[in-house]
Amino acid sequence: MALPISRGRISHTLGRELGWLARGLVAPLSNESVVRRAEREFASYVGRTECIVFPFARTAIWATLQELNLPRGSRVVMPPITIKPILDVVVHLGYEPVFVDIDPATACFDERELAEAVKTKPAVAILTYLFGLVPNVESIVRTLRQAGVFIIEDFSQCLNGRYDGRNIGTFGDVSVYSASSVKTFDTFGGGYALSNDAAMIAGLRRRQAELRPPSRADVVKTIARNVVRNAASSRLVFPVLTYPLLRLATRFSKKAVGRFTGARSTEPLSELPTAWFRRYTSVQAIVALAELPRVAARDEQRRASIERIVESSGVTDRPAGERGQRHVYWQFIVYVTDFPKARELLASHGVDCATTSLVLLTDLPRYPGQRETPWARRLYDRGVYLPCYHQLRQGEVQRISAAIRELVKQS
Repeated sequence: MALPISRGRISHTLGRELGWLARGLVAPLSNESVVRRAEREFASYVGRTECIVFPFARTAIWATLQELNLPRGSRVVMPPITIKPILDVVVHLGYEPVFVDIDPATACFDERELAEAVKTKPAVAILTYLFGLVPNVESIVRTLRQAGVFIIEDFSQCLNGRYDGRNIGTFGDVSVYSASSVKTFDTFGGGYALSNDAAMIAGLRRRQAELRPPSRADVVKTIARNVVRNAASSRLVFPVLTYPLLRLATRFSKKAVGRFTGARSTEPLSELPTAWFRRYTSVQAIVALAELPRVAARDEQRRASIERIVESSGVTDRPAGERGQRHVYWQFIVYVTDFPKARELLASHGVDCATTSLVLLTDLPRYPGQRETPWARRLYDRGVYLPCYHQLRQGEVQRISAAIRELVKQS
């Protein structure tokens, strides 16, 4: 019988992570020249003038909003599905979130809803690309620019995506990338803010200088967590330990174990955590310099696998992005009518799956801006993550394709 296929993998090798764990225990954390080099390399890679790195993408967004010096009550257009800390930043600063439902074909803003939302005169929009899919960026950006909206482009899931040959991450006034665990470019955390605007760059650099010193305990804990995830999803451990435990846990919790990385808190924050305001370390910068040259080749491997799966399986009910653009498939999502049944069918082929662990922000009654976003709801409840990483082997690709073909027949 074929071995089960993990829903996700860490991009680093386990050996490299163990080496970085050892380095995290003893190496200097505040070598500014190494951090600056990593910033320059990433800015050049994306195609922006300069990069300023923060501990998290949420911190980079916080710093950008602070530099804009907006009056309280200013409106911020947001996607209904993303990480909750971004909403916490917006609310903490006294701004009003304006949620725009997604287009089910691109997982980005529905353009008709966006056109209505800009009539409310928002000051900022957080343009987020989910799952490595590229929407009609030109049209979305034109709508926002014509309304005078400042664009924060969150391309954390779409590094190396392109629209009409231009890199995703070069369309916003500020663009932000989260280099967190399971990303294609993972430096054990870090939020890279990029811009071509000299005044904004100077302001972000000042905000960076005001951050607290880094914590070695935080860095070591983050790397150690990645090592555990890496081992648990490896071909050696996953079939004999992790997958059987997931299958057993499914019997007791139909919801939490179905999420990609587990359930997350949906409660508001009384204050923003101190850990969000500690400096990015030179240990992480060393990881960045080592990993950045490897990202493009891994992307090509992953893209080729997903394109083979799509062609072979015939699946069409999925977020696919704008036709003709370069999608990088940070995750591969298909829509199903019944997730528990789909999970069991996929499990019969030894294919692990999950629904998103991102938060449906329009389902948090204790936060402002609540409204119905039915397409986001569908994605949240019935969009299934399937194995999608550069380590997939040809036989695994064929097995995933066969499982999806059967899933399509039963839909």
